[in-house]
Amino acid sequence: MAVDWLLKQWLPNLSKCPKVRIACDGLSAIEMAFEDRPLSPTDAQFDLVSSIWEAIFWSSVDWSPQHVYGHLDKSNLFDELSWWEKRNLEVDGMAAEYRKELETANHLIVPNPRFFTELAALYVADTKQSRLDPQFIQECCVTLPALRSRWRDKGTISVAAESEIAWDTLGRAMRSLPAGLQGWSTKHCVGMCGTGKLKVLWGLETSAAPRFGDFKDHLHIPRCRAALATAEWDRRTAALSAWLDLQLTGPSIKTAILQLLHGVRTPTSSPLRTISPSVRPAFLVQQVIGSQGLLEGRIALSWLPLQQQHYDKIRCRRSVSLWASRLSQQLISIGFYMWEQQNSVQHSDDNVQLRERHSTANEGIHSHFDMGPDDLPKEIQPMPTSPQRVLRKSLVDKKEWLKLLCQERRDFRRSMKAQRRSLRTIFSPGP
Repeated sequence: MAVDWLLKQWLPNLSKCPKVRIACDGLSAIEMAFEDRPLSPTDAQFDLVSSIWEAIFWSSVDWSPQHVYGHLDKSNLFDELSWWEKRNLEVDGMAAEYRKELETANHLIVPNPRFFTELAALYVADTKQSRLDPQFIQECCVTLPALRSRWRDKGTISVAAESEIAWDTLGRAMRSLPAGLQGWSTKHCVGMCGTGKLKVLWGLETSAAPRFGDFKDHLHIPRCRAALATAEWDRRTAALSAWLDLQLTGPSIKTAILQLLHGVRTPTSSPLRTISPSVRPAFLVQQVIGSQGLLEGRIALSWLPLQQQHYDKIRCRRSVSLWASRLSQQLISIGFYMWEQQNSVQHSDDNVQLRERHSTANEGIHSHFDMGPDDLPKEIQPMPTSPQRVLRKSLVDKKEWLKLLCQERRDFRRSMKAQRRSLRTIFSPGP
């Protein structure tokens, strides 16, 4: 870059492409800067290497890279070194002196926009990243400060609920989730999932749920009344009930938590009379946090002292914070498996929208068979001869079949009209 700048200053009208040999004592650095391969954002030093590649691409110089071994003066006399090896030692010495000057001036970052400017830089958590590290970004997203700030800004949690949530418990739970579930949980906690307006933004035909055509939002998933969804919900809540017993959860706490889950499924029910007076305050606080918050692992802080009292009563030395963290994980997993069940319907026969599209395609296929092959080119006239074979095809294949025949019929009819016009012109009596 410095050479390019000097050439522009000294020889702005240079017609030939000068050749410059550049040497470096870092073999991997010289290889990364000049190797011929696709560069991935996940490669080490992507920011620097991509900028160097761009500079080389636009450079007016023909560059020849060369590797030079460094620090050879430790085992050889200076006069015994090659010209490149001597220059390498001199540059190292100048760099060391320059660094000392910067340290003395308390200015270690050197602004040098004349010779080098990065094309782009990635900052995550106010820290510059030299490459795209999905795992690090995932860890930053999973951390609660980022999620909590977003929930607050988007109105996902109310002011009354925020002070009642066991944030430390939720943070521990999210860090302990399996990597795949962490990614899913983070996406869903910020609303990046197949519901409502996002389905429209993704180019889907409708934002309706696949089974009954209802508007699909977050809470439609656990509230779906389809038989398979009901069976999945019953299976997951039964598993949670068994887990609560295994963790020696207080009976009144267990009843309250299961009743809260029942309230997610049936929000019009009023189960407060079945809740023990000792846990009613925590129950009411959890209702303030909301059904969506429950399935995203946001449990009330007031559950912890209640469970600790139960542990003390039965003389159990288990950790109540670990119990709460694992409870959050269990609740998150219920939401996850309900989504998995819903997603499995997307391409199944239980999808009412898919059935409607199949029905429309089948009607179109039957109409083409009714029209017969007369207005089709001879080479594709055998296509509408076996309706059952076509009706057994997938929806994508049916649509392609219909598209082809519709286009061929239009083209054939247009061709016949053109031929008739030509014949009329030829055989019509003259003036």
